Amino acid sequence: MNQTFEAGIKNCVEDCGAVQRGQIACVVSEEGSADKRVADALAERAKDRGARVKIIWGPKIPKDQPEKIPADVLNAYAEADVLFSHYPSLKREALHPHFPGEKRTRVPNRARTVDLMSTRWAAFPYSVQRAMAVTIDTISAPGKSWHITSPSGTDVRGTFGTPDSTVAQAYFVEEEGGRARRNFPGGVHSPVMAVATEGIIIADHIGGFGTMGKTNPIKLELRDGRVVSIEGGDDEGRMLTALSKTDGFIDSWHAGVNPMTVVPYARVSNPVEWYSYSHCSPMIVHFHVGRSTAPIDAACFNQSITIDRRKIYENGQLMLWDDPEVEQRIKASNMPADMLENNPIPLV
Repeated sequence: MNQTFEAGIKNCVEDCGAVQRGQIACVVSEEGSADKRVADALAERAKDRGARVKIIWGPKIPKDQPEKIPADVLNAYAEADVLFSHYPSLKREALHPHFPGEKRTRVPNRARTVDLMSTRWAAFPYSVQRAMAVTIDTISAPGKSWHITSPSGTDVRGTFGTPDSTVAQAYFVEEEGGRARRNFPGGVHSPVMAVATEGIIIADHIGGFGTMGKTNPIKLELRDGRVVSIEGGDDEGRMLTALSKTDGFIDSWHAGVNPMTVVPYARVSNPVEWYSYSHCSPMIVHFHVGRSTAPIDAACFNQSITIDRRKIYENGQLMLWDDPEVEQRIKASNMPADMLENNPIPLV
């Protein structure tokens, strides 16, 4: 194994998964969606940590039959203390009914190829990424105000809700250490509950659909936390139709926190996979439209975000590197200074 590949594997198993002696560690992979070398290396590293290891491969789950989860795959999710997942066709909403209050450490791994596991994205210290996410979580306390702008014209503000808020419930069903906090290489900070949202979102991208031309973006007007008008989108009107079918509430939002994010797909040729990777970059913030476990993502590029007038992002750059906890993790990891600057993401 080369050094960069080893660094990615170590970061995934030890720093992100935090595998411990005596635990059950499962590596679950969809056939054709991961390199065997990556799955085997994760398993071997977990075994070296003293874990009992299982490797499971399963077929792709049909899009129109999300309930067709193979028994051995579902059993792995049930019994694992730490689960490394390479299963893109196994969606969060399909798993949720089986594990509504998940407490295990689940690591959906996007670095499923040797090339991706050998990038600086995979090597970016997960402890630093997590410290950044936790810092943003702490700053985003209920009742505080937030304001997001973007070069394309987004200008929206609101406050953070409480766990019993009328809106913003869909993304708050998992316990500490669950999906939102353990994506690898990641990553995004935890979704923050958005209430009393007012203003305009100019969506540069709608997750799950084709690309959007600069001449025809989607404009969402919000009042009292809810979308009251929608304009623009694709010529076929599919984006507008999908957004109109939601209840219109802005459930929550979050942004990327891994500046080394790599995107192996071109937006113009594969916008769905492009977004799946690119939204981990600090250059993108996205809003969840609709109170459900499968909302519509409305993303903005190169955003600036303030929380109670404290600058969190500026023009798509993270602004919390001097936070004491983040700074401490940077020093402990010995990461190079140039890892603080964003790896360029193709936005067109």
